[in-house]
Amino acid sequence: MWFAFSFACTEYDFAQSVDVEVPTCAQEGAPDGTVPLHPECAGEPEIGTFTPVVEWKWTTNATHPGYEQVMSTPAVANLTDDDGDGDIDDSDVPDVVFTAFAGGAYTSPGALVAISGADGRQLWSVIDANGHQPYSSSGVLVADLDGDGVPSVVVSAVDGLLAVRADGTFEWSAAIPTSTYGSPAAADVDGDSISEVIYGASIVDAHGAPRFTGALGNGGGAYGAFLSFGADLDGDGEQELVTGRTAYRADGTVLWDDGGADGLPAMADLDLDGDPEVIRVAGGHVLANDGLTGALVWNVALADGTGGPPTVADFDGDGAPEIGVAGASFYQVFESDGSERWRAPVSDFSSNVTGSSVFDFEGDGAAEVVYADEHTLWVYDGATGAVEMQYDEHSSGTLFEYPLIVDVDHDGSTEIVLASNDYAYSGSHGITAIGDAADSWAPARPVWNQGAYAITNVNDDGTVPADPEQSWTSWNSFRAGNSQSPSGLAQADLGVGRPDACTIACTDDTIDLWVPVTNDGSNRAFAFDVTVRAIHGTDRVEIGRIAVDGLDAGAVTSVGPFPVARDAFGDGLVIEVDAADVVRECDESDNTIRLDVFPCDAG
Repeated sequence: MWFAFSFACTEYDFAQSVDVEVPTCAQEGAPDGTVPLHPECAGEPEIGTFTPVVEWKWTTNATHPGYEQVMSTPAVANLTDDDGDGDIDDSDVPDVVFTAFAGGAYTSPGALVAISGADGRQLWSVIDANGHQPYSSSGVLVADLDGDGVPSVVVSAVDGLLAVRADGTFEWSAAIPTSTYGSPAAADVDGDSISEVIYGASIVDAHGAPRFTGALGNGGGAYGAFLSFGADLDGDGEQELVTGRTAYRADGTVLWDDGGADGLPAMADLDLDGDPEVIRVAGGHVLANDGLTGALVWNVALADGTGGPPTVADFDGDGAPEIGVAGASFYQVFESDGSERWRAPVSDFSSNVTGSSVFDFEGDGAAEVVYADEHTLWVYDGATGAVEMQYDEHSSGTLFEYPLIVDVDHDGSTEIVLASNDYAYSGSHGITAIGDAADSWAPARPVWNQGAYAITNVNDDGTVPADPEQSWTSWNSFRAGNSQSPSGLAQADLGVGRPDACTIACTDDTIDLWVPVTNDGSNRAFAFDVTVRAIHGTDRVEIGRIAVDGLDAGAVTSVGPFPVARDAFGDGLVIEVDAADVVRECDESDNTIRLDVFPCDAG
């Protein structure tokens, strides 16, 4: 819907194709560049529509041939200024960063690789940064640590932590205890707007200076404390380092320690009392500890195997969280009290420590499980475990990796980002982006920046919030996407407005036309085109087309200029927002207007 009011030219967000002088006028009472939202602008869930299609694949390392096997969790965030606005932010196309190994050398130094989320083209590959070598199966962290607008990429390396800049050049290293398979995480532990990096039982600052290193718990090492993260367990405004069995305060003192194995941790409010529990998988068991005191809440055994990183979400839409854990021959889902809800057969006898992710693909308030074992990518119904998708073009020797669910190419549609290797099993290797043939999946975020991922731990632009809303108080999920409510199907509603005196510059027999565009829907409108066509009898002659990177819900922009000569005007102009293929809209009836009088003659 286009709201009939006038804007002052200076209050538009002008999306320009060339540098021109924007016209100005002095109208009174102009609005502030926003419009009311349609509260019911959302699509209906499409139940069970899982038709996978490969959107792109990366299988060849052009810089370091042979380093193409991937057995670690990637990260997705923006590394490059794709739209040329001078900032690396959420208007740019995300990128995928991961580690890779050659042959079967997954415990050796390897390559750190970045590729574009648009099409999988390689941006850079690093095997040595100022003498520091990344581990070939390390998890990856991508975050703007110091708020300078440029993200850092952090991985575990042979001699500690390694950080490179967004272009792959060396930034810093930190000589702290390391793990072949570790996965760093970002958290602003002291709330000063400068993020720290958490790794194992250590915290380093945004420039790699160590703050402290605690003790690893029993069974920590490669199978535990190197998948740590930050969370404000006691509500004092500072985040604790959570290793699993131990919670360290920001100054390195111990909040609690239960004396067991660190294991593989996650967070949730299991009993819905407003306080968190720490969930961890260790030695074939799933344990829940009180987040404030460390007291053991429950301990249950897996059907078999060691068990991978736990995933937490509302799997069945009942308003309470469930926990998903993969073992050797079963994927199991547990209720918040530790009782088993369902199990599904899988094959992960090589490591049985793989992870999973969950996402509400259908927008119905219940999450689906996304899990990849040695041979297959599975999507399970969260409530029952019924198979909703089976994708067999995959193989892995398996470690702690799991698939990500993100809008990896910034087109408003969701993709699954899958890491594969074929050194042990025949199948596939590299990185694959999988979408739905019908584009029926609910929209996802454009970021999944670390292995210990929670929705509130990172902003869409890759910055780390200084005072984040704790995940258990909002989404109450971990390693999960939009799995709380049906709002995942929120849609945009673009509208094109009628240019007025402020958006038309008349020069002799030529006008510079600026087209007002609104989005009064309930979701961001991603990339779309604005097109101006002249009417000549039954023909429509294109005069100009300008691509726009996106428009937030409730925002107004003015797109131009479109130079239109009087002799090209013909019988009028048709101005259209061309968004059908890339933007889901709840109303497309307002995407076109017609001008029948040459604007400079309109008075």
